[in-house]
Amino acid sequence: MSSLDGPAHAPRARGFTLLELVVVLIVLSLATALAVPALRRPTDHQESGLGALILGAREAAARRGETMYLSVATSGDWKLEGGGPGGEAPIQTGEVEPFPGLPLTLIVSPVGSCGFDARSARAAAAVRLDPLTCTLLD
Repeated sequence: MSSLDGPAHAPRARGFTLLELVVVLIVLSLATALAVPALRRPTDHQESGLGALILGAREAAARRGETMYLSVATSGDWKLEGGGPGGEAPIQTGEVEPFPGLPLTLIVSPVGSCGFDARSARAAAAVRLDPLTCTLLD
């Protein structure tokens, strides 16, 4: 073997493989998809009434790290309760302008998703809600 042929083992090129880059892009996309809904500003219809209640319940669930239950009566009286051991008093109470679809109970998870309980079928038909982001739809 002559010295013109070069070394027997060529050094490996430095850099990232295509697979490594794809994995990093997927991880970043997932992180962005989870963070963006929490950072979005609420729309006008969410800053008042039911939208504000849902946003508050979602924030409380995330802060406390437990499932929250938002109950709104036909009169517009509402209460927010935690999903911890029974016997707790409501965390918050108040009143909202009555709207079609009441009464309702919304179950809000600590990760930000939500859904109506089984007794809220009328509300589920009247209130369009995105269950993944827990936001009202137009």
